[in-house]
Amino acid sequence: MRVLYIMGAFYLAALLLLWVGRFGKVPRKLAAAVSLICLVAGSGALGLAVYPAGNGYGKTVNRLADLPVVTEHSVQFSGSELSVQLSGTGRSGNLSAEVSGPAAKKDDLGIGSVIPSQTVQNRYIALTFDDGPYPPYTGRLLDVLKEKKAHATFFLVAEQARKHPELVRRMTEEGHTVGLHAFHHRDFLKLSAEENAKDLTLGKKALQNITGREPVFWRPPHGFRDFSVTEAAVTNVLTVVNWSVIPRDWTGIDGQEIYNRVMGKAEDGAIVLLHDGDAPSYKASRQATVDAAALLIDSLREKGYHLVSLDEYAAGKR
Repeated sequence: MRVLYIMGAFYLAALLLLWVGRFGKVPRKLAAAVSLICLVAGSGALGLAVYPAGNGYGKTVNRLADLPVVTEHSVQFSGSELSVQLSGTGRSGNLSAEVSGPAAKKDDLGIGSVIPSQTVQNRYIALTFDDGPYPPYTGRLLDVLKEKKAHATFFLVAEQARKHPELVRRMTEEGHTVGLHAFHHRDFLKLSAEENAKDLTLGKKALQNITGREPVFWRPPHGFRDFSVTEAAVTNVLTVVNWSVIPRDWTGIDGQEIYNRVMGKAEDGAIVLLHDGDAPSYKASRQATVDAAALLIDSLREKGYHLVSLDEYAAGKR
């Protein structure tokens, strides 16, 4: 069900109650009080849709601990000796793992590593980047991540990914998680259920054609979702992922301010929302975010955090 319909029903009920109260069908004070409740409920329905946290309209991942247990997964990174296959019998079923190559060190989760299951209680943070790929900034960000031997998650605009497939392939080759943001970057609350489903289907296919693997994580544009939007995600076998830390890096602040805002709210299990892209216009610079990423990786590690992609964390979550 669309949130706009829910809002409309509550607001219409408020108007009807005020009308019947005016003409004495019910006591005016009672009509006014119930009308106010309806108005608050209608506004609350919209608030739940646009507020990134909460599960009012369906399961939404806001922290790493919210990620579902991996039931079937494989990780293979070029340029690395490590090869991992994980399998399971269900969301809470048993998992088995086969690992070849050098084992990932507990304190050095570099390129081509996964989280050992016994370390899942340590401190982890996920840096995530929206709206890319967007040259030259996505490439510069990938350079920083490679230099720092850190993994991140990219929620891509699929039509933009088709313009720059080399950047998308580089993400997967260097061990990052590629998730879907949308095929076209639009507010899904304003689209019909059919348009939502079509966008997700096209977006998944476009990314799979580039990477050879279906994306399993999806971040709705702006983080907005209602029952219809989350139903489309479930139909497309996508886990909805929003965030717990948002420095608002798209507002023109510099890298130091982005850094300060993230560090001020950094905590174990946080998912940080940053942007390497500028949908839909792709005109604004994202150099400040690139600069902040380098500072953040060093400082977060100094505080004992492991920087992980969503795939890495989910694969290590038993």
